[in-house]
Amino acid sequence: MDHGKTALVKKLTGIDTSHLPEEKKRGMTIELGFASLQDPVHGTVGIVDVPGHERFIRNMVAGTWGLDAALLIVAADDGWMQMSSDHLRVLKAMQVNSVLLVITKSDLVEREMLELLIEDAAVHCERIIGKRLPSVAVSSLTGSGMETLKSEITKLLSSSKKRSYDTPFLYVDRVFVLKGIGTTITGTLRGKKLKVGDSLTVYPSSEECRIKSIQNHHNDVEEIEQGSRTALNLKIGEKTEIERGMLLADKNTVSILNGKELLIRVDEVFFKNGVKNHSELEIALGSAHSIGTVHFNRFDKTLARLSLEKPLACSWNQTAVLIRHGGSEILASCRVLAAFESYKRIQFKEAFEVYNGKELPSVFSYKFNAEGFLENTSVKSEELCTDKNEITEYSGIRFLKKKLIGWEELILKTANGSQAGFTIDEAALPLPPKVKTAVFKKLCSENKLENDGHIFKLKGRTEEDISKNAKLLLELAFKAGFNGIETDKINIPQARKEARDLIKLGKLICLENFLHYHKDFYEKAVKNIFDKFKTGGKFTIAEARDATGLSRKYILPILNLLEKEGKLKRDGNDRIVL
Repeated sequence: MDHGKTALVKKLTGIDTSHLPEEKKRGMTIELGFASLQDPVHGTVGIVDVPGHERFIRNMVAGTWGLDAALLIVAADDGWMQMSSDHLRVLKAMQVNSVLLVITKSDLVEREMLELLIEDAAVHCERIIGKRLPSVAVSSLTGSGMETLKSEITKLLSSSKKRSYDTPFLYVDRVFVLKGIGTTITGTLRGKKLKVGDSLTVYPSSEECRIKSIQNHHNDVEEIEQGSRTALNLKIGEKTEIERGMLLADKNTVSILNGKELLIRVDEVFFKNGVKNHSELEIALGSAHSIGTVHFNRFDKTLARLSLEKPLACSWNQTAVLIRHGGSEILASCRVLAAFESYKRIQFKEAFEVYNGKELPSVFSYKFNAEGFLENTSVKSEELCTDKNEITEYSGIRFLKKKLIGWEELILKTANGSQAGFTIDEAALPLPPKVKTAVFKKLCSENKLENDGHIFKLKGRTEEDISKNAKLLLELAFKAGFNGIETDKINIPQARKEARDLIKLGKLICLENFLHYHKDFYEKAVKNIFDKFKTGGKFTIAEARDATGLSRKYILPILNLLEKEGKLKRDGNDRIVL
């Protein structure tokens, strides 16, 4: 479809954005083209020439995501076409709201026809986006309307609203690998500025890279501001591969979503029955696209799980378009609300519950409601939850009350079933160590738990409160003396669990695997060794055997345990007392 976009850009900037021989031969844009314009108010303005033909709609989406404003081109000799509607839908889906309708080739039609064409285009715009667009008619051949167009571009940029990001945010749209220079990528920067020497993470691979040099419109610069077209020469690892569609951003940025399993909200379906449940389609976001299968939620039909063939990265709530697989028909617009590396039913169940029937104000709100806690103290509570009474704080961490109650109940249930107590790591909580520790400390402060070092138990429970089976096991170990007991051969219910509890209490000593000593006999064996061999003394296994009267079966595990405790060290086949 030749609507004169490339010719218009050349007239405005003097730059021919057609860089492929096939583009020049066929007279149509296939890949993204780039140019720049000097604006009296906004300085250097980057221009992206996107493909118009329906077969290259994915490239069109790739060029759209980072725009502040757009010129929607309609040729006077062709009028409004299906792809004009598709392009406007993409702009709407990608939330590019500052749009100017430009009628090109105005020299080819009479004034009356031009006015009819502008009115027809205005009707189409009103139908698709709910409003008429400002318009200007131009001719790249005669130069008619060019000054008016430049003036309208200035107004357009002044009215555009930029989305804020908490990180430098750049989708790769081109990659060059040159001998002696290395890897250079191009893209449109959003979010925070970048400077030479900055380190970034490449998503979805999560590999790290460093900026060696920066160019902006072919000029070397030390730093680059958001909204700018840029080329970055990167230092990357030998095995790191960068390709179009990858995202560069700061490491561990909260707002970055990354994975093969996406939770999306479908905002607008452009055709009746356009997106069918369990159907295969393509998603295009940023400069990336991937094939996937969509599965709608049973309760909120705007929510769906999109299972992709390859992982994609984006920001929370980022807009995207859904395209018919194997074709070019734009089916719907959507936003990405969550991403996971693989499908886990419980994760999606929680995510669906969080988003069911409501919009959330930020990624922090999603994470707080899905995970149940937030360590970031700068976020206001009203942003996290509509009911502030549902939020409680402890040790600088905010908790969702219903989640916290569930975790506390699980810990207390575990404590109730453990006579000897248990460690924090033994509590099966899906929480980071710092958060898990805070929950344990809270229970201790409320006198529900008590701890002795790293062992936690119910408040008031003593060492004498061991079970009948544990007492029986301890009696057997004492009677066995230096022969010890093997818990896998003892006919006592849950013998191994009871042994673990007795070990925590220090009443039973595990020599190796299932072999255990009563603590009194272990201490006697150790005393016999250290009575015979003093600090700095060296001895053999045979000498240790003679000192204790124990066979090799028992003395070797005892020596290994003393070595692990830091009381002995090995010197070849000998041991030295520390």
